[in-house]
Amino acid sequence: MNRKDSFVAVDVPGSKSLTQRALIAAALAQGESLIRHALVAEDTQYLIAGLKKLGAKIEPAADGFEIIGTGGSITNKCNEIFLGNNGTALRFL
Repeated sequence: MNRKDSFVAVDVPGSKSLTQRALIAAALAQGESLIRHALVAEDTQYLIAGLKKLGAKIEPAADGFEIIGTGGSITNKCNEIFLGNNGTALRFL
């Protein structure tokens, strides 16, 4: 099966839980994703830091984030990811 890089734009309402789920999906996807209307909170920042440690490239964008996903592969191995009290991130990571 051939994989092609693709661009996906997702409008996320101001929900911490939905923002985190969109970030995780984008980090696992292949190619570039844009998440708009993301809710930026402490938990969101912890998740972003963790996803970056696992190889995703995440940058702030106007009203959201631009993500280059890992294509489902963890490219960086790390010993520790600090998530604070972020239950959503803990369940997924």
